[in-house]
Amino acid sequence: MLLNRLRQELALLKGSLSTRPISATAIVSEEEENQQCDANDSEALLEFRAGFIPTGSFFDTWIAGTDCCQWKGVNCTSSGRVQGLTVDELYAHRGPSPIAERNASYEGEVGASLADLSELRTLDLILILFDGPMPNFFDKLYKLEQLTLQYNNFSGSLSPSIGGATSLKTLRVDGQAFSWSFPGLSPAPIPPKFCQLKNLQTLVLNSFLITGKFPECFCQFGQLTDLELTSNNLEGVIPSCIGSSLGKLQTFSLSSNKFVGPIPTTLGRLANLQTLSLDQNKLVGNIPPAIGSLATLQSLSLTNNSLSGPIPAALGNLGELNFLELSLNSLTRIPPEIGKLVKLSLINLSGNKLQGRLPPEIQNIGSQEGFGIFFDISNNRLSGPIPDIFSSGYISLFFASNNLFTGGFPLSLGMVGNIDLSNNLLSDLRPVGTLPPAPKTYFLNLGNNRLSGPVPSWLENFVASSAELSIIDISVNKFTGPLSAVFFEHVLNFNASYNMFTGEIPVVASSTLSFLDLSHNGISGPITSTFIGSLLNTTVQLDLSFNELSGPLPANSGDFLALNYLDLSDNMLTGEVPASVENITSLSYLDLSDNQFTGNVPSKRPPPCCG
Repeated sequence: MLLNRLRQELALLKGSLSTRPISATAIVSEEEENQQCDANDSEALLEFRAGFIPTGSFFDTWIAGTDCCQWKGVNCTSSGRVQGLTVDELYAHRGPSPIAERNASYEGEVGASLADLSELRTLDLILILFDGPMPNFFDKLYKLEQLTLQYNNFSGSLSPSIGGATSLKTLRVDGQAFSWSFPGLSPAPIPPKFCQLKNLQTLVLNSFLITGKFPECFCQFGQLTDLELTSNNLEGVIPSCIGSSLGKLQTFSLSSNKFVGPIPTTLGRLANLQTLSLDQNKLVGNIPPAIGSLATLQSLSLTNNSLSGPIPAALGNLGELNFLELSLNSLTRIPPEIGKLVKLSLINLSGNKLQGRLPPEIQNIGSQEGFGIFFDISNNRLSGPIPDIFSSGYISLFFASNNLFTGGFPLSLGMVGNIDLSNNLLSDLRPVGTLPPAPKTYFLNLGNNRLSGPVPSWLENFVASSAELSIIDISVNKFTGPLSAVFFEHVLNFNASYNMFTGEIPVVASSTLSFLDLSHNGISGPITSTFIGSLLNTTVQLDLSFNELSGPLPANSGDFLALNYLDLSDNMLTGEVPASVENITSLSYLDLSDNQFTGNVPSKRPPPCCG
């Protein structure tokens, strides 16, 4: 979902830039350089500014007695009439840094003077905090073609007067600035007067608590190329007329609403569609095979609905598809035709009811992208062995945790950067395939499987030859025998807890470890000063609890520079605890209980959250 949200925010940012009119600072003709702003227009702009307290530098050029056509954000005709006003500073979008805040002492309707700009064709107001209702003058702007109202802290609901601006071609309203929400909005349906906006090409009404059903009059907007009604409270079914009447649509998004019923098969008629987002609704039934007819589709998101049945083989016909997100549904089968999606950069099928084997054809997905793709099939019921198909390097992230996979570890996965096979039924430690000469893996999770016996040589070679491997988790298995020093010398985070390892802690001259968990094993022998010395400069968390360690703690045990978690409980350690241990300044958790220490033993120190 984090990647889906990122794409939405980038698309929003792109839209803000692409719809921006020519500014007064752009290159203009000699005739335009000599233009003088209409006096009435200048007065209207100054009255608009008076309703706010500037919090940045945007309005610094708006000075009475100067040519308003030269003011920042103002664009004029050759006769000096204001035809474009854009109040927008791109970097203010990063957080709650408004361009201007409402002037509490201003009398009258804030912004109403803009109705006097009778030649206005473009009006973009972004991060101007009205702290009140949306203005009600838009029906007086007969020539207005573009209206953008984003992140303005409006209260109430959509202004019906927008429906009177019948020349509008672009309408963008957004009630939330990324993670910065505005509390004053009131749930309300789209005003019926919006049905008059039949010239619209772009209609975006996001995050405005819009209720009611999808207005079927929108199906009469035959010029629409972009229709987005995301993050509202719309309900009812998705009208089939959308697919029948809006043939020019390139972007269609109803995500994060309350739509029910099936996905209309008529959406397969939208021959120009590039983005289809219906995620986070209450849609049911199968994914219509007709979706496979959308030859230009680049992004398909149906995440977090109640869709069921197999993934249609027809989706393999979406040759231009870059993003496929079908997670958190009840889908049952992955068709081999998925392998035909050679332009994919992300495929998320997690959290479904997928069964059967993973089709080997997936080795071809993303093959034309030139870089690895993200592939997530975690939290399903897939079974059988994982096919040894990853040598091409097309897949850079392979999340397959919480399934029923059996067999062993395909060594071609060494070409995958991020691997999570935890919570499966893997039990075979024999090598499967051939290890790449230079593995690219940086994260490997084999935790909570059924792997038993000594650590195989292929795994040690995997760790030793992976230049980028930094995290490895083999916890909650049944590994036996001694631990190899290779895990201490080549990775940053190593979790081997809840196994059956025996023998002593390996002796290493230097270690890269910042996190080490060997708890709940049968490791014996002393904790040596050499071992502690190899960890002093890098280690943040160290857990050796529930083993069979014995002997005294070495004198350098309190010399850690960054340690915040130390658990040595439930061993057979003896002697006095070096006083310096309690004085490790970074330490927030300490547990030395259930040993055989003598003298002054520091009491258990739980993390601050647990008091």
